[in-house]
Amino acid sequence: AALALLLAHSRVIIARRAAARWARSAMGLRGSDRVTKVCRLLGVAVVTLTMLHAASKPEPVRRPAPTMLEHRRRVSGATYAARIPRVVHQTWMSRQLPRGLADCVQTWVKSGWEWRLHTDADNLELVNGSYPALLSLYMSLPPVAQADIARLLYMHKWGGVYADLDVCRLEPLDPLLEAAASGAVPFGDGGGDGGGGGGGRGG
Repeated sequence: AALALLLAHSRVIIARRAAARWARSAMGLRGSDRVTKVCRLLGVAVVTLTMLHAASKPEPVRRPAPTMLEHRRRVSGATYAARIPRVVHQTWMSRQLPRGLADCVQTWVKSGWEWRLHTDADNLELVNGSYPALLSLYMSLPPVAQADIARLLYMHKWGGVYADLDVCRLEPLDPLLEAAASGAVPFGDGGGDGGGGGGGRGG
């Protein structure tokens, strides 16, 4: 602000001197004290008004970026839910699903959302193709842990909702997501396989 005032003051002085020279030339009064005094008064008035105008401008207030909690308070749950792709992800060793889980799986197939079943081969292809830096770690883990990693990668790459095969959908998904008003909603109690997920796989 101080530098801007100095620049403005300099411009005014230059303009004032130019105006004085012009006035003296036009009136034939090169040595006239009257013209000089008038120009000086005009210059002082312009500088004063410039300084007052600059001082009247409030400094911009830099506010910190809102936290996630503050942002959620401003945005409705429906808006957050709308950002979630309408895709349900599930995973199993192959496309031959256990008979005992068929009823729960059908609740997701008939949810009105796109339903995707990822096999172990699909998961390996996903890691190898899109996350090659994780491949060595992924191959060193048991199948249950591999499934745990894969379902996180589903969310990162495609978004949507993940559900273990032994978790049944009891209500429509959209109102549930709107009520939660968050980007990731856990389904089930995490006890389906004794190891925190994996589509009911024994671990």
